[in-house]
Amino acid sequence: MRPPRSWSAETDVVVVGSGFAAFVAASIARGRGCGVVMLEADDEVGGMMRISSGEYWVPNNPQMRAAGIADPKEDCLRLMARLSYPSRYDPNSSTLGIPARTYRMFETYYDVASVATEELNEIGAMGSVFSDGVTPDAVFNPQGHIEYHSELPENKVEYGRAMMADTGGIHGPGQGQATVDLLYAHSQRAGIEVRTGHRVEQAFVNAAGEVVGVAASTALGTVTVRARKAVIFASGGFFHDEELRTQMLRGTVWGVTAPKTNTGVFLRIAQQLGAMTENIDSVWWGQMAVEEVRETHRSDSMAFWLYGDSMVLVNRHGVRVVNEKAHYNERGRIHTVYDATTKAYENTVLFQVYDDALAKNPEMGVKYPVPYPGQPWDLVISGDTWEELAEAIDERLAKLAGETGGLRLAPDFAANLAGTVARFNTFAESGHDEDFGRGTAPGERGYSVLGLTRGVNRTMYPFASTGPYHAILIGAAAFDTNGGPSINERAQVIDSNAEPIPGLYGAGNCVGSPGHGAYWSGGATLGNALVWAYQAGVYAAAEPVKEA
Repeated sequence: MRPPRSWSAETDVVVVGSGFAAFVAASIARGRGCGVVMLEADDEVGGMMRISSGEYWVPNNPQMRAAGIADPKEDCLRLMARLSYPSRYDPNSSTLGIPARTYRMFETYYDVASVATEELNEIGAMGSVFSDGVTPDAVFNPQGHIEYHSELPENKVEYGRAMMADTGGIHGPGQGQATVDLLYAHSQRAGIEVRTGHRVEQAFVNAAGEVVGVAASTALGTVTVRARKAVIFASGGFFHDEELRTQMLRGTVWGVTAPKTNTGVFLRIAQQLGAMTENIDSVWWGQMAVEEVRETHRSDSMAFWLYGDSMVLVNRHGVRVVNEKAHYNERGRIHTVYDATTKAYENTVLFQVYDDALAKNPEMGVKYPVPYPGQPWDLVISGDTWEELAEAIDERLAKLAGETGGLRLAPDFAANLAGTVARFNTFAESGHDEDFGRGTAPGERGYSVLGLTRGVNRTMYPFASTGPYHAILIGAAAFDTNGGPSINERAQVIDSNAEPIPGLYGAGNCVGSPGHGAYWSGGATLGNALVWAYQAGVYAAAEPVKEA
């Protein structure tokens, strides 16, 4: 759309959004002397960062170097390529078997992530410290938790890449909001104008094909803001646009932690400008209780690590289909497996099954979706025997048939479940899961067990021989979508020929994940937000002034 004859406001750089990526980009551009206006669709700032645990993945960061933790670039790039493109990964290739543009972006990530944290600290926006965590023995570790994929030979680092803002808090609930508060306070000191209730719906392009501003709808009408240098979108994914979600994502993704304002506005705008897109069918995966989110499609809760030792996750046939202690992004993908025989997504709904001893365990900590003892939670289904549990589950599924493609339990579910649990019990007694290797990886032991120490393998314990038994319906969920317009190593949005669209940048979940949806470790989502927002701020600030 061509620019208006007059503008409601004018600045050097317009940043769309007010989450982590948006504040980082705005802070960096402002630190380089640019005027910055931030436009947020919601009535409050922070985006999804408000409920985040606030961790970002920074290879070779200053704290690691000070602690003497080596993180060679070559090894880190191999890890990133191995996880992002497992079917293309070639450690002997000059680009590790991945596309050249992607390889350059991985190099940029490694080179820039640490620099970004240092500059944000220097300009007074945000200091960074180790994100505290635990070891595989659940012992507190000030250098953070163990890497999610520490078992892979490509990963030469166990601890130290996970960082968080120096808010005085700890890694966990509340840290994301504290980080937002920190960055917002800096924006006010630095003179960044932050406008809430401004939903950007259009971008303006001048005669030279350069993006020079945006139009935003507000309660008082449409506002146009000129960007003399560039526009940076950091407006979140597209999950809350039902049409985009239905058409782009495979299977059913039941819920998301992203705010309702994440409706993919940038995807539509960028496509109108000829942007290439990538990773469009992907999300940052997780799992939620299906019945909790079936109407709202949103929750602040996520089943990061499925709670329990006497617990299995089975499909409608009563059979385990995944390592229950694999981390959330890996587990969540199992729901999109298509069955060529039944012509259906057989894992649309899975069932977290556990015994009564686990249900009554008084231990505190993150148990979602398993309720604490005495906590009412009508999503829990119970039965004194496997047959009674199966009957109760199927009755619940009947109520959801219109939303699941008619999913019901197979006739042999109860018998298969009894056999599955008997086989699992032998694994728990020996300490070796012969089917999925549960508890083998250090990260599985460090994250998902909390204080449970029963058994040879602390992630498994035999089910009680008698009921009652319990189940919760589990489905795929997302922190946000992570597909969208493609960017290059400068965070410039690129067209179908991989050429930059002048004046247009993107960062965070509104763009296609350069990591191809891989979760390199804890903080991978915010790590990508940090790096590409930093690049966007740097290069947008260096843009020449454009004719409107």
